[in-house]
Amino acid sequence: MSVGQRRKFDPDFKRNAVLLSQDPNRSATPIAKNLGISKESLYR
Repeated sequence: MSVGQRRKFDPDFKRNAVLLSQDPNRSATPIAKNLGISKESLYR
């Protein structure tokens, strides 16, 4: 992917990311790393 291009995530990916991030026993950094996104993207 070239600089300036944005990745598009399907609704299932986003839903899964939200569900994972709501787990109180997991922190955002390893979740984001496993998903291949930045922590900031996970927060958004």
